[in-house]
Amino acid sequence: MSRAHARGYMALPDVELVACADIAPQALSSFGEEFGVSEEHRYLSYREMMDVERPDLVSICSLHHQHAEMTIEAAHFAPEGILCEKPIAVSLGEADAMIDACEKAGTMLIVGHQRRYMSQYVAAYRALHEGVIGRLVSMESHGHHHSSLMVDGTHTIDLLRWYAEEKPISWVMGQVDFGEGREAWGTPVENAALLMLGFEDELRAYHTNGGVPKDSEWVRTALWPQAQNYHSIILRGTEGEIHIDGDRQREGIPLVKRAQNGHVSELPLPEYELPVHARVIRDLVTAIDTGAPHTLDCRSARATLEVLMAAYESSRRRAWISLPLQVKENPLFDMLGQVQGE
Repeated sequence: MSRAHARGYMALPDVELVACADIAPQALSSFGEEFGVSEEHRYLSYREMMDVERPDLVSICSLHHQHAEMTIEAAHFAPEGILCEKPIAVSLGEADAMIDACEKAGTMLIVGHQRRYMSQYVAAYRALHEGVIGRLVSMESHGHHHSSLMVDGTHTIDLLRWYAEEKPISWVMGQVDFGEGREAWGTPVENAALLMLGFEDELRAYHTNGGVPKDSEWVRTALWPQAQNYHSIILRGTEGEIHIDGDRQREGIPLVKRAQNGHVSELPLPEYELPVHARVIRDLVTAIDTGAPHTLDCRSARATLEVLMAAYESSRRRAWISLPLQVKENPLFDMLGQVQGE
């Protein structure tokens, strides 16, 4: 992800990529060579980099459990903006500490839910809000068959919230399975998840992810390419449906289509000169300069994380969970700790 961020910075004429930090010398050298960062501006400590370079903008592309510490530390040096990878943190308590540190420093914190900038998801958003399927009444989404809420579900739930104009969510009901005992990006993650969201205006959404072991015979067979695509979403309205096939174009399947009264039509995709992360960063610069809001604002990312934590808490309590969620720790970690302690 650091490379996607770097390409975004370098695509903008008014932004200069000046320094990088990584605890692995080989990775640091490789990144520096690829993006033209001279040796004197490469650091093995991000704290030293922040202290010496004092950059205006910072990208944090570390493991999930490091986001909070690194964002809070970086905020001490008062950069104008921080782009932190998703999820914002691994608990609501951490997310709140990050937001508080950045607000006190006068730093704009945004989080990398960049699919809001991808053509197929934008095309669906525009069509939805132009009223082509009438009033939105329900949403259905599916993540990767070998993924988790914290790794990929955070993107999909963020998209659902975006399509619903970020209306408040009243309750969450969920179930998770940890049968494989997996870890991803430095933290434990579930093997499968199923959840339902209830918005304040009675709009409902349903999401699934995981459920297929990575070494499954099913994955190795010809059935795998026919599986549900990555971040596939169905938006159901009073006058039809919008289907988003997901991240990747599959042969013979439109990325976005409208279904109404038995008729299916492909929706056109917007075209952009700049890559996704360049547009994310361009909007960050504009937001800093003008005070305008950024669609990837940290409080929106916190609201997405709250849904994920509520799904874990629902699984722990075997009950639906009313929001706002009062639990500040990660309920999945707590459940695992209880099992390990028995």
